[in-house]
Amino acid sequence: NMPTTEVPTELVVDGKVALLDLLTLGKLAPSRSEAKRLVMQGGVFIGDEKAASFSQTIDADTLKEGVIIRKGKKVFHRFITK
Repeated sequence: NMPTTEVPTELVVDGKVALLDLLTLGKLAPSRSEAKRLVMQGGVFIGDEKAASFSQTIDADTLKEGVIIRKGKKVFHRFITK
């Protein structure tokens, strides 16, 4: 079963959530700087798409349906908002 993290509403800014916030929230990275490094090394995927940039954001509407973020080859995590 895939670990799922509910995204608190305070992380949603202007209808978007920062990718780095999600990575640290879901414990996929211990800190924002580690999260940034992971993305820059190409180790983070949003769905099947490689994360283009560490400043990438995810739409709040998309998060309502749930977004799957993958770290490396094996670590999958679902993020969702209420």
